[in-house]
Amino acid sequence: PEEVTPVDVAKPEEAKPIDITESELAASSDLPEIKEETELVNLAEKEEETITAKSSEPEAEVIVLDLSEQEENVPVSAVPPKKKRSVFQPVFVPKSSPPKVVPVIGNIISSKLKLVDMKNKNPIRITIEEDILVPDIKPDMSSILAMDGKIKLNEKDIRTGQLETDTLRISGDLTLQTIYIPERVSDGEPIVAIESKIPFKNEPSFKTSPNSELGIKAKIESIDYTIINERKFRVRATALINVKEYNNVDIEVFEGIRNEEVQMLKENIKFTDVAFRKKDSIDVKEDLVLKENMPEIHRILKYDANIVENHKQITKEKAVINASVYFNILYLGAEKNTEAVKANNTDAAFEDEILVPVLYQGKTEFTQFIRMDGENDPNDQYPAGSKVSFDIVTLNLTAKEDGNGKKSLIEMDMNVDTELEIYKTFEKQVVTDIYHHIKDVRYETDEIGVMVQGGNGVAEISAREIINIPDRYGNVDKIVYLSGNINEKRSFIDQAKNIVEGIVDVNLICTSDDANKTAFNIRQEIPFRSAMEIPGITSEMTANNEIVLKDLWFDKINSKQVEVNAGILVNTTVVSQKKHQLIKNISFLESPQDNTNLPGIVL
Repeated sequence: PEEVTPVDVAKPEEAKPIDITESELAASSDLPEIKEETELVNLAEKEEETITAKSSEPEAEVIVLDLSEQEENVPVSAVPPKKKRSVFQPVFVPKSSPPKVVPVIGNIISSKLKLVDMKNKNPIRITIEEDILVPDIKPDMSSILAMDGKIKLNEKDIRTGQLETDTLRISGDLTLQTIYIPERVSDGEPIVAIESKIPFKNEPSFKTSPNSELGIKAKIESIDYTIINERKFRVRATALINVKEYNNVDIEVFEGIRNEEVQMLKENIKFTDVAFRKKDSIDVKEDLVLKENMPEIHRILKYDANIVENHKQITKEKAVINASVYFNILYLGAEKNTEAVKANNTDAAFEDEILVPVLYQGKTEFTQFIRMDGENDPNDQYPAGSKVSFDIVTLNLTAKEDGNGKKSLIEMDMNVDTELEIYKTFEKQVVTDIYHHIKDVRYETDEIGVMVQGGNGVAEISAREIINIPDRYGNVDKIVYLSGNINEKRSFIDQAKNIVEGIVDVNLICTSDDANKTAFNIRQEIPFRSAMEIPGITSEMTANNEIVLKDLWFDKINSKQVEVNAGILVNTTVVSQKKHQLIKNISFLESPQDNTNLPGIVL
């Protein structure tokens, strides 16, 4: 072994020999996997730094220890501050290259899916409240007999923008027909009618999808009123706003990859398309003839009309729709009053005309043609039914003279909007997963939610109730008006049947058999229930019901009891909302082929 020359430092101390072999063995016992060459190099560098720092004389000769080739049991003279544990440097591990994403372009096999999806949104309830003054030309108000209303919307079809919205603007007019008893009979009129128009605007919270179309319909759910004084009354109306959302679905459906051996998982899914949707208007004019022995018309006070579909026929060129209109009309009639008046010396009788309230119930029909423009082909896909809805835009009734000069005719002029929707359900095979036996496949998915019709049906039911007249009104002479409003209370599916429960809120205006023929009104709720069997429906589906009050009629059993009957038409469509994941943007992952040998474990 080569002799090592000791170094002269500022404060000489006895140099203690360091056994390199023991240091190596200690380090090896702690980390056996580290190479011996790395230990010796690190220790040599530390000894060199220590000797340089401790040297006080610049002139002193500094001998760098080369420990890279030391043999065992070779003493080394140095002056370290203290014995340090060797420090080891980490071994560099090359980072692996990420896989390369190669989009599949040009070899994709796909087909177009275009349809119009419809969703029935949750209904919105809005409240309209207003104080109404009795017109100056009308007498003071004593009590209200009846109040009915109709809502006319400014916009019934709304297109949304490119962004989602959180509110919906609803505006229009509430037209009220009010019948009341005056405090004093004016001009011989026992009851008085006024018509009021209340404008309203509301922006309820409502989320809509971008680029969709909304179909809005409104109906009166309930009307409450309070008489403040003889010239003012307060109205609080609750309106139910029904919204349908139509979305255009236009997407590419992945079907495969050319020139690639891939395995695909497929499934058949169903869609219901609103294949045709059109709105058309029609003017209906007719003279309604009073029945025999009915008094002539002095003034029309109040009316309501209900339109019910009878049947329809749809071809490729046109749709033929036949419907009936049911009228309830209250008017003041001129009736002769013969009253014997005894004079002092003679028996004399005179005739005079008095005005009495009279009810007219009538019916008329109309047929409407809607051009299809060749857009519908009944043999094209699988038909899923159709739906027709009516909206009375304007209705004017005017008393008219007949050929004998008597006002026994009611001239009816009505404008109706008729909307026709045709549905088609079809199946399409889509890919839900894809696998390649060599290449790794990556893809994205697009979620679409669509409506699927499970079935539909129409049921015509009747509801009946016997109304007892309270003693405070005495005996009933005549029923001069009746009206009804339908409210659905509950709907559910039970064992392939759609169950609908609700009430008909009926208002009767009667006259008593006393000398003054005093008018009074009675309100009564008539419950109804429909159980419609629709094949193929399940409890997970949702039923959309359109309930129409077809007709109201009554029978006077006796002076204390009146039987009221209601004809109700229930049109039901059972649907389910399905969500599907469609594959798009397919890519292959290519890993580098020149992978280096990497350690099995990286710390």
